[in-house]
Amino acid sequence: SYIAAIIAPLLLSQNASFDFNNLKDSCTSIRPENSSKFFIEVLNKILSSKETQNIKEHQGGILWIYNKWKTSEYVSLDVFMPNNQINKFFKNDRIGVFLLSIAMYDKMKVTDSKLLYDTLHSWIHVNISAEIIKCPQFVRALTIAIVIACSKPNHSYEDFFDNGHVKLLICYIRSQPLPEPEIQAREVQCLYGIQIMSTVLEHPRGMVLRLFHTLYQNSIISTESFEQWKKEDEFKAGFDEDLETKTMAVVVLNSFFLSLAANDSDEDETVE
Repeated sequence: SYIAAIIAPLLLSQNASFDFNNLKDSCTSIRPENSSKFFIEVLNKILSSKETQNIKEHQGGILWIYNKWKTSEYVSLDVFMPNNQINKFFKNDRIGVFLLSIAMYDKMKVTDSKLLYDTLHSWIHVNISAEIIKCPQFVRALTIAIVIACSKPNHSYEDFFDNGHVKLLICYIRSQPLPEPEIQAREVQCLYGIQIMSTVLEHPRGMVLRLFHTLYQNSIISTESFEQWKKEDEFKAGFDEDLETKTMAVVVLNSFFLSLAANDSDEDETVE
């Protein structure tokens, strides 16, 4: 931790040219016998540093880390940490979600879309503990991985969340009988995953609106969970950017929530 506190500012001083490959070299040369732990320590120091919080040309905090990972051409997690060590170092916070999302994206990008559900489902149950899978933030990480996998040049948001993605989300949101509050917690985390990645990708026009419609039309997310996500305004320790990045998403979703309210009104009249 002491060495990480020294290294992190040096890496941050190279903000414009920061590359995760540089971090890889630092981890393996300074702590070759325990580079995975050192990698996590450096990420946490970067996350909590005033430098990332005050950087204006890019978003700070975990958004800064995702941005730098993106500009480093999505370097694979196993460069820093074998898949079998994810359980050992996972914590239910922004860095934990970051690690999970990278690991799942790494698997998605080398898997044929027709085999995605079976392949990723099997990989998850081999490499990720049941305790982590039960955590609502697991769904956030899965959603982030899917959004990254779908974000390709000249893509259409109509193509996001294909059949394999939909099956994965439904599986890990409600694959087993759960109390309604637990299902809703997972659904809300799915929406936060989209919100965070929209900010990282600099708010692509139409992305959030299209994806929310897709989640609604495929019955992945309930009306109650959409409303819960919208009204949540309490700071959650370990997930600082959730409130900071929500305003823009809510603004562009005005028509979606008006449509949602109209649909609910129509259903109420039908019941009556």
